Amino acid sequence: MQKVLETVSANADELARLLVSEQGKPLAAAREELAGVSFLLKKACEIETKPEVYSETAERRVEVRRVPIGVVACITPWNFPLFCSVQKWAPAIVLGNSVVHKPSPFTPLTGLRLAELINDNDCFPPGVFNCISGDDQAGFNVGAFLTDSPKVAKVSFTGSVATGKRIMAACADDMKRITLELGGNDAAIVRSDVNVKEMAPKIFAGAFANSGQVCCALKRCFVHESIFDEFKSELIKCASNAKFGDGMSEGVEYGPLNNKMQLDKVSAYVEDARSQGCDILCGGKARDGRGFFYEPTIVSGIKEGVNLFDEEQFGPVLPITPYADDDEAVRRANDSDMGLGGSVWSSDPSAAADLAAKLEAGTVWVNQHGDLTGAPFGGFKQSGIGRELGLADITAFTESQTLSLAK
Repeated sequence: MQKVLETVSANADELARLLVSEQGKPLAAAREELAGVSFLLKKACEIETKPEVYSETAERRVEVRRVPIGVVACITPWNFPLFCSVQKWAPAIVLGNSVVHKPSPFTPLTGLRLAELINDNDCFPPGVFNCISGDDQAGFNVGAFLTDSPKVAKVSFTGSVATGKRIMAACADDMKRITLELGGNDAAIVRSDVNVKEMAPKIFAGAFANSGQVCCALKRCFVHESIFDEFKSELIKCASNAKFGDGMSEGVEYGPLNNKMQLDKVSAYVEDARSQGCDILCGGKARDGRGFFYEPTIVSGIKEGVNLFDEEQFGPVLPITPYADDDEAVRRANDSDMGLGGSVWSSDPSAAADLAAKLEAGTVWVNQHGDLTGAPFGGFKQSGIGRELGLADITAFTESQTLSLAK
């Protein structure tokens, strides 16, 4: 794995530019993703497991060991194609498994190029690391083949709830181990005591990072009614100042949506909200010209029952709504089938932490949103099953075996 790290470092600029070309994110963001890949590889190099002596008596010694699962299929998304893949296969390999990485058909090139570099530099013995791409709609569906194959012992998937459910059903036939990191509809609760001018840009960044194409992006914003109008105005300023454009251009902060399917989905959500009388405060349409660009959009006058509010939009659109008190904010934030992330914003960290503990989400931030922690990551409810990253990698990619030794 150290050799993979050296290979990535030596080819980081090439991989970053290729990432911009196929995914669309700005070059600076692509370089940040490569930095994240290096971080994951370094952490993987540090993984070790030792037998735990569970008990020992004059009659016997009981140990608990972690053993490899076998072949792990890593099926990854198009929003962070390098980070999300290395997050899975690096710890899986270190823990003794072989892997088959299946990248998204929308972003196969970076995964295939990294696999080529790994192969050219003899980083692993033959058969340990494999990468196979394919169109999910083709006659031969690579993802379906992997989830159905009796040779695959574990499937680790990051993607939509709908696809995650299909994978879960397919894996049930032979009881494959699964980890599913699925969609989110993350809520932010903005309390009345915040410094609006200071926090609004941070909340905007939490919602619009990677043009909103982040599973744990901020997707619903509950703002205390006493500061709602002021906060709304500051968000509109943030949207008007945001620099969207070609990822290779200097100064660009946000790129296009990755594919037309996603552009059409985001457009449909906004048009549905418009038809139901919601206020489109800025943006609200695709940009003319080349690229799947959608203007940064803030929507108010919205509440539960509108698709844009209830479902994951996965684009540069943020619905905001007022609330009266903390109890209402928590109740409404938790009123979702998803529970990936959430955040609380306040000048009182202690009160914010108490409120954060009430949110039904796998990761909850205070005065930040979406920042990588390196700790186990995954969701409540329909946002997934299992955890990856940090110590969770050991349980995600190994089986627990108890060994009882008579003396």
